[in-house]
Amino acid sequence: MNKNLIITLVCSLGLFVILGLVCMIANISLENKNVRQQEAIKAQQKSNKANFDKMFKIIAQVAEVAEHKMKESKAAFKEIYPALIEGRYSSDSDGSLMKWIQESNPTFDIASAANLYDELVVVIEANRKEFFIEQQKLIDLKRENDVLLNTFPGSWFLDSEPIEITVIESEYTKEVFATGEEN
Repeated sequence: MNKNLIITLVCSLGLFVILGLVCMIANISLENKNVRQQEAIKAQQKSNKANFDKMFKIIAQVAEVAEHKMKESKAAFKEIYPALIEGRYSSDSDGSLMKWIQESNPTFDIASAANLYDELVVVIEANRKEFFIEQQKLIDLKRENDVLLNTFPGSWFLDSEPIEITVIESEYTKEVFATGEEN
């Protein structure tokens, strides 16, 4: 055999081996990246479930506390006020209670009750914003993985199915996007 032919064959074989190794390393790297992204999506989906559960529980508990406080305040007011009115108009009274009532007539503190409901609004808004941010993270992770699977070189090396996510939305939102109308 010719010496040049042997050198050409060895170089060609070496080139194919190097090319094969590069392709194998690229494939392993892309497979690992795909697995990391899909696991991140699954973890974010679980995080969203936990966040939604937390949000629901916090809102329910704050609403329950506000409702309980209102009931207790009303009950206490109903208990105290009739005795004060009775003392004001009682015939055997010397009028001292009447003087005290004129100075400080008790009222039901509606502002305090309103503050409880204002606090509930703040809790709802803050938790909904936090959940929205978590939903955005999940959507972005999905986008990254879809880009990996559908662009070169991922589209050549990976035959993984796109991972499905659940985005929480209201019936109203679904209807608006289905009809393309919002009134």
